[in-house]
Amino acid sequence: MDLRALERVYGDFYVPAFSVKIGTDDLVHDLFLAVTGVKVDLKEKAAGHFSFTVANAFDWKAREFVARRDEKRIDLLELFAFGAPVEIALGYGDRSSLPVILTGIIAELATTFGSSGAPELNISGFDGLYPLTIGKRTRHWENARDSKAVSDVASDQNLSTEITETNPVKPRIDQNEETDLAFIEKLAERNGATFYMRDGSFHFGPRRNDTSAVVELVWGEGLVSFSPEANLAKQITEVEVHGRSATDGDEIVGRASRGEESGRDTRAESGAERLASALSSAPVLRVRAAIHTQEEADARARAILEERAQDFVTGGGHCIGIPEIVPDVNIALGGMGRGFSKTYYVSEATHSIDSSGYHTDFKVQETTV
Repeated sequence: MDLRALERVYGDFYVPAFSVKIGTDDLVHDLFLAVTGVKVDLKEKAAGHFSFTVANAFDWKAREFVARRDEKRIDLLELFAFGAPVEIALGYGDRSSLPVILTGIIAELATTFGSSGAPELNISGFDGLYPLTIGKRTRHWENARDSKAVSDVASDQNLSTEITETNPVKPRIDQNEETDLAFIEKLAERNGATFYMRDGSFHFGPRRNDTSAVVELVWGEGLVSFSPEANLAKQITEVEVHGRSATDGDEIVGRASRGEESGRDTRAESGAERLASALSSAPVLRVRAAIHTQEEADARARAILEERAQDFVTGGGHCIGIPEIVPDVNIALGGMGRGFSKTYYVSEATHSIDSSGYHTDFKVQETTV
């Protein structure tokens, strides 16, 4: 969807709007609170974070933070209790139809009683991945896929899931004194997968870096700024993963080579290909890992190559507020010459509404230039 199509959808971006709900209460519409500085940070492989500020809610007579609903007094410290459910929607126009950017719980509450001015409440928290960061566990699975372990961990936290099945079946999977989030991150890394919360569901699976761009922006037309960087530092032309068979003890070598990167632009060269040309050689990364089958070794080699390839081209950008820009989507950026006008994979997105309006900051990755 290009900028002209987005303008039709969002009414020329004329009226930025937001909705912050605590439970069923809309803070602005139902409780008439002055909410400012709404911000949502989304990253792949991490819990999403939100923050907002409530101003002019301090009752100087009662010396309390309060709101009112139908003449009923509401203690805001009770309303914003730790663990209270939050829903944040951002966009343009009618607040009742705004896309939900994050659902989560309150985990932080702060204020300042200064020498002048009324104190404000600063509320922040995390999405449904937050409980996975608390506490550590030790347990194991036998004759199971990594995706089964991920599903079990998510189910323990009552998360709705959308999980892509992984291969192969592993003789044993161990979680050793790790938080659930660190354990899932380890499984994602060795499967070349990503994970995040979206639309109330936990997603785990391959990066969607081969899909069509959700938006198309041109520098100077919606895209305010963009700073790309191509760097050979982490690139490698081939990966070998060495281990031993669980059945006969024979050595196993899994391999992945340049040209196998997913989501690549076939009209350009990958970091591995650029490295081979620059050095007139083909450097190989050799690692030893706890693998037991040829299939597992090859999968691990592909995951390592993929992770390295994604770091070839990175960049950060700033644009008008666009709810569609979230992690694990592609965006097309243009107007910057042949080398950097292309489709990029979004790894992070920050959506903010403040006195200057609604804007989105993002970070991207690409395997070719």
